[in-house]
Amino acid sequence: MKSKMMCVAAVAACAGGAAQGAIVSSGGAVDVIAAPADARLNVLTDSARIRAWDEQQDVELTSAVAYDASAPGIYNMLTDLGNFTLAAGQRVSSHYIHFDSPGSTAASAEGTVTFAGVILAVICRGDNSGDLLGKLDSSDYLGAPTLYSDNVEARGMELATNGDRFVISPDGKSIGVKFGITTPGDYVRVLTVVPAPGAACLAGLSILGCVRRRR
Repeated sequence: MKSKMMCVAAVAACAGGAAQGAIVSSGGAVDVIAAPADARLNVLTDSARIRAWDEQQDVELTSAVAYDASAPGIYNMLTDLGNFTLAAGQRVSSHYIHFDSPGSTAASAEGTVTFAGVILAVICRGDNSGDLLGKLDSSDYLGAPTLYSDNVEARGMELATNGDRFVISPDGKSIGVKFGITTPGDYVRVLTVVPAPGAACLAGLSILGCVRRRR
């Protein structure tokens, strides 16, 4: 009976591979939701809860994508960020972290998001955020068909302001965020590695093999 149960677990692990690098857990004030139809300013609001969702999964970048950070560590100053690029043709899974309070209400929240794949890129600056690169705006196609605000002053995070910061975990699979906002809110896009096909299946089968050897 136990070996049968382990067979089921192995099959489940194989099926789990279809998640393609999706969000696997969250903590603190983060709620994981299905991708909304509309995430523009003052549409999806809450003064206490951060929303996170999976965007396009296992997608090939149609153009180079500019990003701000990828290495494990603490990012709490604009000078901690860099100007990096992922080349067109790379396959990624995309995820979005969103905190927007009603109107211009001041609010703060913090939490964590963990992914199946390792973080390749964190994009936290949009139009008019000091570098004029519009990194969030230019990568919004990865969130289609969700609608996002474009050309919004200070879209993204204002590190060193209102306590904003994010932390990439040592294993590269989790990001912790701390947001302090009025308007237009704080937003982060995270691109992760697409897990190798069958990785979860191999893990499940190895468990099954151990059970068989013990018998």
